[in-house]
Amino acid sequence: MRILAVDDDELIRELLQATLEAHGYSDVTLAESGEDALSKVAAAGTPFDAFMIDIQMPGMDGIDLTRQLRDMADYRDAPVVMITAMNQKDYIDRAFLAGATDYVTKPFDTTELITRIRLADKLQAETRRATAATKGATPAEKYKPAYAEAIAIEEIKGYVSNGVLQNYVMIMKEQKQFSIGAFAIRVPELERVHAASSAEEFAYVVTDVAEVISDALVGTQAFVSYIGAGVFMCVGPRRMLPQPEATRDHLITMLNDPELVYCEEIATSFTAQVGEPASPKLLERRDDLRFLDRAVENLSAAPKRNPLSHSHKVSVRAISHAA
Repeated sequence: MRILAVDDDELIRELLQATLEAHGYSDVTLAESGEDALSKVAAAGTPFDAFMIDIQMPGMDGIDLTRQLRDMADYRDAPVVMITAMNQKDYIDRAFLAGATDYVTKPFDTTELITRIRLADKLQAETRRATAATKGATPAEKYKPAYAEAIAIEEIKGYVSNGVLQNYVMIMKEQKQFSIGAFAIRVPELERVHAASSAEEFAYVVTDVAEVISDALVGTQAFVSYIGAGVFMCVGPRRMLPQPEATRDHLITMLNDPELVYCEEIATSFTAQVGEPASPKLLERRDDLRFLDRAVENLSAAPKRNPLSHSHKVSVRAISHAA
């Protein structure tokens, strides 16, 4: 595993290198600034596998560096662990919005640091296997995830993978800066869309639905992940989470707007279930994420409402969502 560690403090760089090498990570490159890091990235014959980046540095800070790395094809999915003294929510949110995978605060515990790197190593291995499985395949041949499987939603602000969302939750619990909450949204009709579409087509529709949910959650400071089976997990400050009933009504209206969820081939009318928020219990451990399960369980008690009287057909698109 090739790691690039970036920090303007020479002592921290030396500590990172010594810690990593002591645990078997011998291929470590050091950079003293964001500019130096980009120079080393450009000069690398083989792409780096993971990054450890300080936030506060002279010139380009670590968040800007992360954003630039995410714009490079080789590093769109590479693990990025932020290592910083900045523990305010604003910095944490900005880091994850820029594409950070994980976040460790200084002074860091070496055991925790290595745990984070091993998680990053595992993530990188899984990403490589998934890439190898689809390399050279036509759209029709690409692996179609099961309906219950999570799908990464890219290029929508606030959306992160399920693993990254869990990392964010653990960091927020550790900082104890506010009461965190989670609620789930289910769009049941996605099961029908999944059964009648290819992997690429289903991803397009899920992304349309994700954009609708993103618009409905503006101002909540929530991070969202599609966790599979038509369910979106939303996490944010408990006091800023929206009322379930109003959110459900808003979503049903937008989901059935053909300008928002492009429709053409699969006749359906969308509904939505929005569960009551769940919060961590007092004295729960940092890594106890059972309240996320409770948020999904709350969907079973969420009131159902008939969709709009008309139906439309869910789309199959051959155009890029980035357009």
